[in-house]
Amino acid sequence: YNHWFEMELPLSCIERRVEKIKKNAFSSNFDVYSFVTSSTYDTAWLAMIPDSEYPSQPMFKNYLEWLINNQKPEGFWGESHTIECLPATIVSMVALTKWNTATLMVEKGRLFIDANIDKLLNEVKEDCPHCLAIILPAMIELADMAGLDFHFLNSTRDTISSIMNRRKTILNKDYTLRDVGAFHCHPPLLSYLEALPQSYVNEKDICNNLSEDGSLFQSPSATAKAFMDYGNKKCLAYLRSLSQKCPKAVPQAYPMDEDHIKLCIA
Repeated sequence: YNHWFEMELPLSCIERRVEKIKKNAFSSNFDVYSFVTSSTYDTAWLAMIPDSEYPSQPMFKNYLEWLINNQKPEGFWGESHTIECLPATIVSMVALTKWNTATLMVEKGRLFIDANIDKLLNEVKEDCPHCLAIILPAMIELADMAGLDFHFLNSTRDTISSIMNRRKTILNKDYTLRDVGAFHCHPPLLSYLEALPQSYVNEKDICNNLSEDGSLFQSPSATAKAFMDYGNKKCLAYLRSLSQKCPKAVPQAYPMDEDHIKLCIA
């Protein structure tokens, strides 16, 4: 009996502590976003926004600092060494280059891209995901405009060219469908605004699709681009609200269903 009691007591203590932690966690002061994975890609887009009063400085210096502090030892940005880290790494390099900082980190990122892009693109060579076909070519074009030179193999250039052709097909198809007055893709292509050609959208498209919170489809990156292009005050209010809620780095979508997040971690 004593042996059984000695084994059960620690377990019951653990269970009580877990319940206490949950009770404290779900109090009114609980920050559900601290449990949400940060999006390097979206954070980098907010880091690129110039300050309204001092345009030679970033509006959200905290996000630029986060990028500087979160490059992986291998040289990439993002959660893991997979195809998803390519857009995140490239846009992080562009953000750092824009503010002329962390040049050694940018070079380390470039070396990572040069050494790994061919292998990573092989993962999607036969079946490139819709979102990657839109975003990756745009990030490569963005890097080129920022003066970042990659040294791609011929095989890599061929794969990128194929992905760019897929993007062109997606955009042309959607542009044709929009003639009837609707965005037919899900998610809508405007939710990838930061990756769309300037000629593809106009300010009216943006205003017609802003949510009440000032976001473009709850996408931090798309809303950041909308604000940089058009200076929309509703977009700015959304971005400032986001920065107050998520001061270190931003999630892929905001706002999120907070009750759902609580259920996932309960």
